[in-house]
Amino acid sequence: MKTRIIIVCIVTVVVIATCFFLFFNPFSNLFSSNKPIQIKVGHSMFDYPPLHYRDSSMLVGFDIELAEAVANIINAEIEFVPIDWSNSMEILEAGEVDVLWGGLERASLDESRVRFTRSYLSSNIVLLMPADRDYSEFADLEGLNVCALNFTPAFNYLQVYNRDVIKSSRSFTPPEYQSLMGSLSSGEFDCMITDTSFASFFLRMNPGGAFRMSDTVLGSNYAVGVRVGDTELFDLIQGALDELQADGTIDSLQAKWIG
Repeated sequence: MKTRIIIVCIVTVVVIATCFFLFFNPFSNLFSSNKPIQIKVGHSMFDYPPLHYRDSSMLVGFDIELAEAVANIINAEIEFVPIDWSNSMEILEAGEVDVLWGGLERASLDESRVRFTRSYLSSNIVLLMPADRDYSEFADLEGLNVCALNFTPAFNYLQVYNRDVIKSSRSFTPPEYQSLMGSLSSGEFDCMITDTSFASFFLRMNPGGAFRMSDTVLGSNYAVGVRVGDTELFDLIQGALDELQADGTIDSLQAKWIG
């Protein structure tokens, strides 16, 4: 009888010790490493090709494939959530999304509230125009009809310079990039302020040399925004981006989507 009691006690101690090890040991996460983490990626509700846009109802683009590559490395399942980009910081802080990703310029948000990864793409601000025009700086646009895509870094610059320099111009910011492309092609607008990513996309969609882009007017760099305090998620994403940069994946995606 005593032997049986001793065996039961030993088994009980072993079970309790095992449970403690699994649930409280700092290495216990190794036992759950096969379970994907869930990440909600917030992006602008407006198409922003070639970074993210709808193609036959499918969400595609450079940032989409890059986010999926990161998810594959860190064992995550991603949900892409279209949001009002003008309130992106508040939406992130409220926990409606976990990261902001898609044409997010490092200088566009308060870094005391959003933590940015290192820039993964340089996409400088340029002027896109008919081939017979030669605009090279914002001062050249005075008196012209100028357009930009909603809620992009270029749109922010247009708002500033529309007040300070291009006083007689009319800005045009349709929610769908197809409308803007058509308006620029028809001659309704003299020039578009955009980044090199969209300008390259536009030129690929409109071959034949009818349009050209200027040299860089302003520098612009894109990064991923993570909620301040989400250190573990930030480190995972930054580590994955570093790996994708080192193995050439980011360069390959840039060649595929941007050229």
